Amino acid sequence: MEYPIEALFQEAQERFSVHDVIREGVSLVFLLESPHVDELTFNAPLAGSSGRSVTKILTDQAETLPFGRLLAQEKDHDLYRRIGIMNVCSFPLQQAAIQDVQFTSSHASFFTIANKVRTANERTHYKNEEWNTFQHVMQRHFQQRLKRLQKQPLILVPCGKFAQKHLLLSGITSEQWRIIWDVPHPSYNAWSKDRYAPNIQKVKEAFTSLKT
Repeated sequence: MEYPIEALFQEAQERFSVHDVIREGVSLVFLLESPHVDELTFNAPLAGSSGRSVTKILTDQAETLPFGRLLAQEKDHDLYRRIGIMNVCSFPLQQAAIQDVQFTSSHASFFTIANKVRTANERTHYKNEEWNTFQHVMQRHFQQRLKRLQKQPLILVPCGKFAQKHLLLSGITSEQWRIIWDVPHPSYNAWSKDRYAPNIQKVKEAFTSLKT
């Protein structure tokens, strides 16, 4: 690879990051993988179809905006200001999400590595050292953001295998946290599927508890 992975990671982060939604007094935080096209367009996490699925389930269709955009619009609302969203990686791990073709084509091997790490969720260590390096750099940035929340009483909801894996891999824990495990990523209407209903119900109860 022409450029060190860490340097490319830093550049991608500076150019294509979507910032976390974490406000003072946050009580419920959704952890996800990384932004995609809509998230870059609106500069908000959960700004596309996955976010719309979250809104549909949590509000019983009372709201229609994708969840990240709803949180941005209702930032002063007593309920929504207590909800946060974090991505493990703040820039897209999928090359197709980034419209800067010159950057992605110049560094195609970097995005190949990113996508391999994105999809190989059954492993925590890889035979390919470049994959390990990418994961290490990504983890370091994720850990820095998680540590800021360690003293905060929180319900954490890692959505999908990637987010669950990386929350565990981070080694960051807190007696102040309650974690709802085994919640799928909300893409492809997974939150509406019967097999996930018990765990989605836990998420809905956590959301409802913020109203009291």
